[in-house]
Amino acid sequence: MKLAFGNVEFFPPHWNFDFMARRKFFVGISVAMVLASLLVIMIKGVNYSIDFLGGAELTLQFKDQSLNRDELVKAAEAANVGNVEVTTVGKIGIKKEGEFLLRIQHDKNLDKDGTSTRVDTLKSQLVKTFGADKFEVKSINNISGKIGKEEEIKGYLALLLACLGILAYISLRFDSRFAPGAVLCLVHDVIIALGFMTALGKPFSTSSIAAFLTIVGYSINDTVIIYDRIRERQTLFPKMGILEVINSSISQTMNRTILTSSTGLMGLLVLILLGGGALEDFALTMFIGILVGTYSSIYVAAPLTIMMEDLLKKAGWTPKDRSQKAKVLRDPNYSPPVLIKKKP
Repeated sequence: MKLAFGNVEFFPPHWNFDFMARRKFFVGISVAMVLASLLVIMIKGVNYSIDFLGGAELTLQFKDQSLNRDELVKAAEAANVGNVEVTTVGKIGIKKEGEFLLRIQHDKNLDKDGTSTRVDTLKSQLVKTFGADKFEVKSINNISGKIGKEEEIKGYLALLLACLGILAYISLRFDSRFAPGAVLCLVHDVIIALGFMTALGKPFSTSSIAAFLTIVGYSINDTVIIYDRIRERQTLFPKMGILEVINSSISQTMNRTILTSSTGLMGLLVLILLGGGALEDFALTMFIGILVGTYSSIYVAAPLTIMMEDLLKKAGWTPKDRSQKAKVLRDPNYSPPVLIKKKP
């Protein structure tokens, strides 16, 4: 194995590793992770945020510039009014009063008046902790649960349409062997990320929908890179077996995979450590999604492609004859055509 930082190369050009040797073992790990995630979701339930269940929002403006979010979170927990999301709105310090947004989720067992009572309890606790002259309640807004339900349906519909669009795209760009693996990869990534966030008790909000859609886009990009290399090598070497083609294709794209994933993870790690609130939850969801997405593009998409090829061959499907195209591409004098626009 070659490790070079000067030209950012981790693996030598002709490095080849047998990724598919233990594909059944890794597919088993994926199935176990998906089942465990579904079990956590069914037992614990998704922690829907105020965006979907409705509730109340309080905008507070503090005069004490030394106050930080952690102190406000502790005061909100002391009020014992359930889950309270605390987000920094303004800047703390530099001659500016700090603004915070507090969100109290509606309790299904309480009516609208019950939520108002919890708001009053929270305000009383804040007065007790910080003093009435230390902050000002700038606004109190109620969020309808009906609107939240509509947003939830739109979010799930967006995920479904994204998966269907990707299924159509992969089928047209490649062939029927590749599409099922790509879509199942996306479902695999989203379920595991959702199960992980549910296990941690993180709120599922509209930003979570954005995170999952981003994970879908990132994962399919990683998968398409490998698929494209597989198709290219099948064209160049039509007599090479599918296992050898996949192993060499993944090996050749490993430098790109490691660099892309590691740079994304480093940026998200900074947001997790310093972001706080909804930004921290978004970054954490993305962090898990990128890790799982990188893994699934190798050990979920590729094995499913092999499985689909075996099934299609049993059904009488034969791959296209690429021998003539392979001869052209291997010709040392071959160069792709260049389109030159003539001036009018």
